[in-house]
Amino acid sequence: MSNEKVYEEFCSLVLKKSSELAQEVTDIQTKKYPEMQSISNDLLTMREELVNLFAKSFVLGHDERKKNFKAWGKKAGTQCATLNASLEEMLNEFPEYRTILGDLLKSHAKKHNMTIDEFYNMLNILETDIGEVTCYFSLPFVDYQADQLRNSKEALFELSVPVIPISDEIAVLPLVGDIDTSRAKLMLEKALEKSAQLKVNYFILDLSGVPIIDTYVAQIIFQLIDSLELIGVEAKVTGMTPDIVQTVVNLGIDFQKIQTYSSLKQAVNTIKGNNTQRTV
Repeated sequence: MSNEKVYEEFCSLVLKKSSELAQEVTDIQTKKYPEMQSISNDLLTMREELVNLFAKSFVLGHDERKKNFKAWGKKAGTQCATLNASLEEMLNEFPEYRTILGDLLKSHAKKHNMTIDEFYNMLNILETDIGEVTCYFSLPFVDYQADQLRNSKEALFELSVPVIPISDEIAVLPLVGDIDTSRAKLMLEKALEKSAQLKVNYFILDLSGVPIIDTYVAQIIFQLIDSLELIGVEAKVTGMTPDIVQTVVNLGIDFQKIQTYSSLKQAVNTIKGNNTQRTV
């Protein structure tokens, strides 16, 4: 029998046994990792698709095989990531395909009295495919997890600039910790957005939890106050620590035009006192 016929016969054999082989991998993995039981049905379908691809590899050229495995890897890697499967556990199953299909291949080689070189050529196809599918599976899996981590960081980052309405007229932005360039920009953006949304008359920027500010942050504060004035909101700054005051003086930053108060309470009382005087 020609090598081509031998390859076609092995392809047909694996295709016929694809469900059985996929179930065998599933049983092995579930035994090793019981936590995978809840997603075993989803993984079984994915595994059967992969076994079919391994089978067809023996009758396809390398470029077409590579294209098929890349498509499967992108789909399966993303799917497994959304199922919260462990990348380590998923990668540990690829050697199982090597063992199971390798045993079938060995029996097939004996049946056809294949030479060592002929057997090696078929085994090399399987080895190459397993290496490539491992890579193609890992990339979208890692990309998905990176996206999730990035989204979580962005959500957490937004929580670092909480604009809080304390009355119908007053909103407060209490800052805690260091303010870098990104956070300063977000502070400007959120302060304007929330002030317009809440339709407040006063905005208080509380710096009592900020250890230090630099020239750039000071410029953002000035820009914020000017921008708030343009939309009809009066801005006040509270809680400037001695270290911040010293830095401001050393940098030659002029805060005289900004309404500053030692505490948030003092600023709120001043606003309420002014409003009371206006109503009398």
